[in-house]
Amino acid sequence: MKLLSKVEISSLLVGAGALCLCCATGMAQFQGPAVTSPPAPASGPDAATGSPYMEIKIEPGDVISIATYGAPELTTTSQASSGGIAFGASPTALQGVKVGSNGEISLPYLGAVRLAGLTPSEAAAYLKNALKQGGFLVDPQISVQLVDSPTRAITVIGEVLKPAPIPAFGHIRLLDAISACGGFTPLASHSITIRRVGDPDPISIELGTDAKAASASDIPLMPGDTVIVSKVGSVFVLGYVKTPAAIPLANNAPITVLRALAMAGGVNYGAGLSKARIIRTTADNQRVEIRLDLKKIMFGQQQDVALASNDILLVPGNAFKAGMAAGGAGVAASLLFGAADTATIFK
Repeated sequence: MKLLSKVEISSLLVGAGALCLCCATGMAQFQGPAVTSPPAPASGPDAATGSPYMEIKIEPGDVISIATYGAPELTTTSQASSGGIAFGASPTALQGVKVGSNGEISLPYLGAVRLAGLTPSEAAAYLKNALKQGGFLVDPQISVQLVDSPTRAITVIGEVLKPAPIPAFGHIRLLDAISACGGFTPLASHSITIRRVGDPDPISIELGTDAKAASASDIPLMPGDTVIVSKVGSVFVLGYVKTPAAIPLANNAPITVLRALAMAGGVNYGAGLSKARIIRTTADNQRVEIRLDLKKIMFGQQQDVALASNDILLVPGNAFKAGMAAGGAGVAASLLFGAADTATIFK
């Protein structure tokens, strides 16, 4: 019988190990139940979803535009410097007139006119009546628009690309505000909190992942609202894995044990597959441990487990495998070639 060389024996051992690994991987891939998750439903409080928009009223500090058909002298063409939020942080020249701290503006023919507390349409009707009764115009056609405001804003903070206050002059909904800030970052949670002026309790919104139900969470926003987009939670993979890591949870799919292990590069040789566990902290700050048999999960004999935020997936070592990794090669060589040749082979 032909004796194999040392190089050939080493190649056979490596090839056999690779073949076993491939077989196990193939069986794990196609056997056993898959973990599926239906689209998360969107939700929002009924009171917030059906909340009517508040009427916009002119306030001191606002910049308004007045256009009078056929009377250019009554059209506000003076340049007002913006100190508000509609045109970014830098001062911008606006076509309009700024409402004074006393709520008044100054117009030709009419002098000081108090418009604070009126809606733009009410202000237009008031000016039309004043010009007509004063005999300045027979049938004045006037429109009043709010151009900028230093206080009427919706603030969006947290995990959006461009956190910033946005103007709240018209009808703005939650998704409009998030879109105006560049959309979500990759770590954004779909659980959103809204702080509303005068409401002691925050409004909690779940955007969900089902586009068909998006209207349930796209609530109307009010001036002064603060939208807080929190960061998504993470799970932690530790122990005998290739790359211990903190893995952010995805909003559109659960992270199961097998997915977390794959994202951590897989397990190392010497891992105690049957002694893995999930360390979870409950809502009342109690620590619980969930025992796992990774080998059974890989072969579909045990259900894969979805991980929750702040879970720790711990893969401990196996003492026997660790010993084999350290000295098992020498034992195998001794059995094949005798103790006398071991030192020569593994120099």
